[in-house]
Amino acid sequence: MKFSKAKNASIIFSCFILFLIVALTLYPQTYMQSILNGLDIWLTSVVPALFPFFFLTKLLTKLGFIEKLSKIFAPFTQKLFKCPGISGYVFFMSIISGYPVGSKLVGELYENGKISKTDAIKMNSFCSTSGPLFVIGTIGVGMLLSQTAGIIILISHIFGAILNGFLFRNYKKNDIDLKNNIEKTNLHKSDDILKSTMEDSIISIFMVGGYIVVFYMIIDVLFNFHILSSFSNLFFNFLNFFNLPKSFFDGVFSGIVEVTRGAYNLSSCNVSKDILCVAICGLVSFGGISIHLQSLTFLSKCKIKMSVYLLQKITHSIFSMLICALIMLIL
Repeated sequence: MKFSKAKNASIIFSCFILFLIVALTLYPQTYMQSILNGLDIWLTSVVPALFPFFFLTKLLTKLGFIEKLSKIFAPFTQKLFKCPGISGYVFFMSIISGYPVGSKLVGELYENGKISKTDAIKMNSFCSTSGPLFVIGTIGVGMLLSQTAGIIILISHIFGAILNGFLFRNYKKNDIDLKNNIEKTNLHKSDDILKSTMEDSIISIFMVGGYIVVFYMIIDVLFNFHILSSFSNLFFNFLNFFNLPKSFFDGVFSGIVEVTRGAYNLSSCNVSKDILCVAICGLVSFGGISIHLQSLTFLSKCKIKMSVYLLQKITHSIFSMLICALIMLIL
């Protein structure tokens, strides 16, 4: 049965890839521009924002410094999340730097034998977040033209992550959960540490760029062939008693694929700012398929099930939207 499901999924995925190839062949100029737009976003926004964090956090991990920091966070994380103190450092770096740094750190800690698989799964529930540069700068100031709106979305997003971590605090694996002591850091080989850290950071930032470029193209293909539009039409007809324009649902579905595009599309909708903030907060917390694939690549060694990962992102999104709606009602 499992083999049959996997085979069917493989056939569907293969057909989708063939569809993308045909689209590229038929309209090369259109989708070349999509790819160039993705490259532009990656070079001008993502590389400056993420590459320093990739390099510096990897360096701290290799030098063993985060183990000293973990003692500071341990009383808080063990009581609230039932996770080791090192998770406090990962959470802190995640909310400062944004996607997918938190997932990258979780994957590295597991690979280096610092945390168990259960720890990795629980940590990912609250350590996979966006950062202030994107939420306040890009979304708040750039798209919604309101720094206050960006701050409200960020606060809701962070507290949603904390509640999500609390929800998954009792998660347990059925198998024997041992830490896999693979890597021992040698503090004397500083040249090797710097070289390997730089190589790892460059590979990681190019991998993130690859996903961004591909998904910028995919989202344009899905819209141009009216695939995403069909889904948004369905929800528009089903939920039209909320009196929301079709462009709102277009924005939501594009955000499910790629969060930046979705937030941008939503920001131009003729909808109240309260509704926009709640919807964008939900998209930011969900992350979008592009970010999911980036994160799951970094978490591949942890072997976290896709179903568990998606459940964590959905519950994070729900918590964040509820908090954002509550703040809007109070204000």
